[in-house]
Parts: sequence; C-alpha cells; structure tokens
Amino acid sequence: MARVIFLTDFSEAYARELLLGMARYAHDTAQAWSLCRLPLSIRDKFGIEAVVEWAVRMKADAVIGQFYNTDNVGLFRENGIIAIAQDFKKRFTTIPNITGPHHLAGRMAAEYFLKKGFRNFAFYGTRGIDFSDERCQGFRETVEQANPDFTFSSLRSGAQNDLWYYDTAQLITWLQSLPKPVAIMACDDNQAYHITEACLQIEGGGGGIRVFRTTKPSWG
Repeated sequence: MARVIFLTDFSEAYARELLLGMARYAHDTAQAWSLCRLPLSIRDKFGIEAVVEWAVRMKADAVIGQFYNTDNVGLFRENGIIAIAQDFKKRFTTIPNITGPHHLAGRMAAEYFLKKGFRNFAFYGTRGIDFSDERCQGFRETVEQANPDFTFSSLRSGAQNDLWYYDTAQLITWLQSLPKPVAIMACDDNQAYHITEACLQIEGGGGGIRVFRTTKPSWG
C-alpha cells in the first residue's frame, strides 16, 4: 500500500479537488493508497524538517504539498521519499511540479471578455508568483493583440507569506480610477473576493460600483 502525505491548505477548493482527484485515480487504477492530510501549520511553525520527520515516522512513500522555494526539499530524497510540489509560488527545478497552463488561462479569460464587447480591461493579482504572473501575461497580450486602443491596467502586490492580506485603500483607489465598464480578471478566488469586498465598501460610501461576477471559463 502506497502511503502519500498531502501538505496543503484544505480551506481552498483547489486543494480539495486535487485530493479528490488523487483518491479517484487510486480507485480507478485499483491501487491501494493511504492518503494522510497534513496541515500547513506544521511546516510554518516547525519548518520543512518537521514535515520530513513526520513523513519518515509515517513510512510515507511520497509527499505532495505546498513548499517554499527556500525549503530544503532535497531532504525527502535523502530519506527515500518522493516529493512533488503543488502549484504555490515558484516552480521547482529539482522535483516534479503540479502546475497548469496559466498563460492559456489568461488568454481564455480575455477572449471571453472580448466576446462580451468590453473595451476596458484590468488584472488583479500578486507579483512574483508564477501562476499570477503568467495569467496576467496571457490576459494582457490577448487584449493588446485584439486592439491596441483598448485600455489595460494591472494591480499586483508583492509576493508574501500571507497571501490573504491586501491593502484595502490601495485597491479601492485603483478600482475607482479604472474606466467603466471594465472587465477584471483576478488571479484566483482570494483576489476576486478582495475586489468584491472593496466594491461593497465603495458602494457603502456612496461610490456606487456595481459588480457582475461571471463563471470563469473552463481551463481546469
């Protein structure tokens, strides 16, 4: 029986769907996998060494998780454990990565908005994180190729450990400065929530920004 430890943020839909996909794969291939969920607090409080120690104690065959690029992921190999990095901040070159076609996701979002007739576009994300940077690039390039006269603006905060944190005042000022109507792509659900909350604050203050949320195109 393969023992796999899953180290991630289980409050995110992406992580839950990934875990479900792993369980479905094990079932469909008739493989007996033992999946153990490990909270990120173990890594954040005690370091990657504690995760490795736990994996050794559990006699794990593999660890799939969110790792910082400063983590010494080579410790897993030294202990005979396979390590696979979940899309988090930057891709690793020394271990496999679970990632996606983020540039394509940005292009698909832009094409969706273009078909809706928008002429003003904006991107809200985090600078220095691969999935956000690549989605922004695909989004911006597609808009520019469609018509150089279309407006494009981006607000991207610097990468940090607390990805939930954002500058409310800065976001509100930026949203108010955008020409309307504007199609905004957020790099992920957290950033989309920030935009919604900021618009509600503007509305409460008499600013009157209405938000029309759309279902994202199916890019996986």
